[in-house]
Amino acid sequence: MNNIVLANLWRFIGLFLAQGLGFNQVSEVLGGYFDIYIYPLFILFLPILFPTSASVLLAFATGFLIDFYEGSYALHASAAAFSAFCRPIILAGFEPKGGYSGKSPVPTPEHIGWQTFIRLTAVYLFVHLFWFYSVSEFTFVYLGSILLRTLGALVISLIMSIVYMGLFRTKS
Repeated sequence: MNNIVLANLWRFIGLFLAQGLGFNQVSEVLGGYFDIYIYPLFILFLPILFPTSASVLLAFATGFLIDFYEGSYALHASAAAFSAFCRPIILAGFEPKGGYSGKSPVPTPEHIGWQTFIRLTAVYLFVHLFWFYSVSEFTFVYLGSILLRTLGALVISLIMSIVYMGLFRTKS
C-alpha cells in the first residue's frame, strides 16, 4: 500500500509541475481553443477500487491547487471533482468482460491495452473539459463555443496524454 501512495504522490508532483510550468504557458501561446490539460490523469490513474468519495475530495484539492496557481476561481476544482465523481461510471463502461482483476490496479495501457486506454482517456477528458468550459461560460447559450473549445482541448490534451504514457510507463 505504501508503494501505491508513493507512486501517486510522485505522479501528482510531476503532473502538477508539468501543468503549471509547461502546459499552461503553451496553452497561452496556442490560443483559447487549444488548452492542454493533463493533470486530470492523476485522478484517472488512481487505483480502480479507490473509493469515489476519497477520489472526489482528492480531485477537488488537486483542482484547487491548479486554480490557485492559475488564479482562476474554482473552475479546475469543480471540473476535477465532477470528473472524479463520473470516474467509476466511465471505468465501468470500459470494464473487461471478466471484470478488473487484481493485476489491474490502475487503468493504464499496460493493464487495459492501448486502444481501450485511449478511448477511456478520451471519454474521461471530454467529461472533464466539457464541465470545465460549461462552468467557465456559465450558460449553455454558448454551447457551440463550449463544444469547440472542448474538442480542441480534448485533441491536444489526448495527444499529450499519450506522449506522457509513452515517456512514463505507469505500472502502479
